Amino acid sequence: MSRLKISSFDWFFWFQWLMSTAVGWILGRFLLPNLAFVTIGIGLGIFQWLVLQNRIRNAWRWIIATSIGWLIGSSITMFLLPAGMDFIAGTIIGIGLGFAQWLILRYEYQWAGWWIMINVVAWTTGMALLPGILLTGVMAGVITGLAMELLSRTPVREHP
Repeated sequence: MSRLKISSFDWFFWFQWLMSTAVGWILGRFLLPNLAFVTIGIGLGIFQWLVLQNRIRNAWRWIIATSIGWLIGSSITMFLLPAGMDFIAGTIIGIGLGFAQWLILRYEYQWAGWWIMINVVAWTTGMALLPGILLTGVMAGVITGLAMELLSRTPVREHP
C-alpha cells in the first residue's frame, strides 16, 4: 500500500495551475467565441501543459487529451442539452475532460482514478454555482490544482 508523501504543500505549483486553467478558459472563450466549444479545450491544454511539462512524461499529450476531452464533453452539452442546464453540463464536461486526462495521469500517479471525479466537481462548481467569464475557470483551477498537487505526491513506481 502506498503512502502519501508528507511535505509542504507546493503553493506556487497550485497558483500556476489555477492561473493556467483560468487563462486557458478566458482565452478560449474570447479567442473565437463561436468556436468556444473547441478553443477552450485547446487553451486549457496548452496553458496546463506549460505547468506540467516538467512533472509528467511526454507532457505534450496533455494538450491533445485536454482538447479532445473538452470537445467531446462540450459537444454533448451543446447539441443534446437545453440551455440553462449548467449543473448537468458541468458534470458532462467534467467527465469528458477528466477521463481524457486520466488516460495520461494513470501512468504517472497512483491515485489518478480520482481525477475524473475531481473534474466533475470542479467544472460543475464552476459552471453551475459560480458561473461567469472569470469565476468558472478560477473555480475549476482552484479545485483541480489542489488535486493535482496532491496527486503529484503519489508517483507510480517504476518497474525494474
